Amino acid sequence: MLENILRSDLLENNMRVVVREVFDRVSTDAASTQSPLHTPGNAKTLDEFYDLVRRAIDDYEKRAGTPAGNKIYFSEESPDAKTQSEAITVSLVKREPGTYSQGSPFQGDVKNLRPILREKGRDPANPSYQYATLGYWHDNLVRFTCWAKTNKAANKRASWFEQMMEEYTWWFRMQGVSRVLFWGRQEDNFLVVDDNKWYGRPFQFYVRTETLYTFSEKTLEEIIINLNVDAGGT
Repeated sequence: MLENILRSDLLENNMRVVVREVFDRVSTDAASTQSPLHTPGNAKTLDEFYDLVRRAIDDYEKRAGTPAGNKIYFSEESPDAKTQSEAITVSLVKREPGTYSQGSPFQGDVKNLRPILREKGRDPANPSYQYATLGYWHDNLVRFTCWAKTNKAANKRASWFEQMMEEYTWWFRMQGVSRVLFWGRQEDNFLVVDDNKWYGRPFQFYVRTETLYTFSEKTLEEIIINLNVDAGGT
């Protein structure tokens, strides 16, 4: 119940005091975690990173003058009977709170378990209210697999993809992905689709992304009012 979280005298007498008290508590706690940091550009989520890779592949092919019929199929799904061209698939291996201590990614003892304050100011849409932008770092291990219908073609595409990712690392960062590191190539594999073999060349990349959200006094006030009404308050 809301009354168990907030003082009843504040709920009854001064909603703005409630809002300011909760807002200050959350934003101050976030600010004490670490100095404000943010990624260059607009921070991208993991799904948005996938889209950036797709765009990079399109651009790389365009620069090479690749015919439309030879363009790579990029997807989160494995090749199927309808897939005609070579394919690159993407999947998530693991995702953890970002680390801050010394050492390799995923190995640090200090993890971003609480939101970190990015910025704080007056709400432009509601001048008498404040807002705060809070965020989390996430460490992701992403697998890309290059698929082709022969071993030779798969090896060639794997070299192509590794080179493309290296060339576009700076662009990913400029677009709001904090870090992209080559994590290694895994054992060759294959899958069978309708009696046809697809030969796979898997890669893993470490990708650090940032999740941001806005915490505002105005929204907090609306939530408290709505929850108080739902709880039978006046």
